Amino acid sequence: MIEFKEYQQAAQQTSRLALGGPQAAIAPMLGLAAGTGSILNVYRKYLRDGVDLAAYREFLREELGDLLWYVAAVATAFGLDLQDIATANLHRTRDRYPVGPPEQALMELPVFDAACPPQERLPRRLVVAFAEETLGSGRRAARQILLAAEPNAFPDGPVHGEAGKVAGYRVGGPLGDPLTDNSRRSDAYRYHDAIHLGFLAVLNWSPTTRALLHLKRKSDPMADECEDGARAVFAEEGLAAVLSRLAVRHAGFQSEASVDGEVIEVARAASMDLEVQSLPVWLWRRAIQQGFQAMRHLAENEGGYLAVDLDARELTYHKVLP
Repeated sequence: MIEFKEYQQAAQQTSRLALGGPQAAIAPMLGLAAGTGSILNVYRKYLRDGVDLAAYREFLREELGDLLWYVAAVATAFGLDLQDIATANLHRTRDRYPVGPPEQALMELPVFDAACPPQERLPRRLVVAFAEETLGSGRRAARQILLAAEPNAFPDGPVHGEAGKVAGYRVGGPLGDPLTDNSRRSDAYRYHDAIHLGFLAVLNWSPTTRALLHLKRKSDPMADECEDGARAVFAEEGLAAVLSRLAVRHAGFQSEASVDGEVIEVARAASMDLEVQSLPVWLWRRAIQQGFQAMRHLAENEGGYLAVDLDARELTYHKVLP
């Protein structure tokens, strides 16, 4: 069994091309294009004439080998290590697509507040009602009410901690103030807390929702300041605002496939140096899609109910109380 590093070295020894410097990459890149064309030509025959691909097995084996040789030559020309390229590529693909059964992949994800006292942990299941109302100004607004939280560390409602600061939430009570679209045109942004609840359900992360629930991690000064503080809240709010703009040209993020690399780069930039940055790309896709899908349902029905399940990593919309 040959390693990529050994293969690259051996390929260089068999080369008749000058491989020193980027200019020397032109010839092997032309080889990559030609080899790819040869394989496409076989596939064209398969589509047009229905040829048996098994008859081309040896040909494809040789062409793929040539492609590998040219890849090694391009890497050498640019001073890159083929072994490092292969390792980085596997890491990248595993980041974008879960390995193994989805249930197993979800179980292996971190729970950021697992080591905290119960009074600082996020409930694992919540039900939040959204109701639309008209303010005195005539503008439409959406109000959130927490209907259920399990486990509920505050059965008697919020408590007052150090310096009189409130900790905890009240089931049946509001979550924050009514929100308008904060825009000259109506675009349903009044329901954008669905985006935050998508993050909460799928990523198990939402500094904004944690702040509304008054669940700051006071027992961990670093988490209290850096993960639950104002900067993290502003980062998440900014991310939600930018995503809502990007959604216009990404089919509203109604499918995970619509959450492309550009969107992921935005999410990664907003979450840099926060605990959530360690989570894989495929999970971000799921969180964004579920949040925006729930937001659309709320807007279309002028309210409804969102069920948040942090264990299943799932946010679902319901017209009637689930």
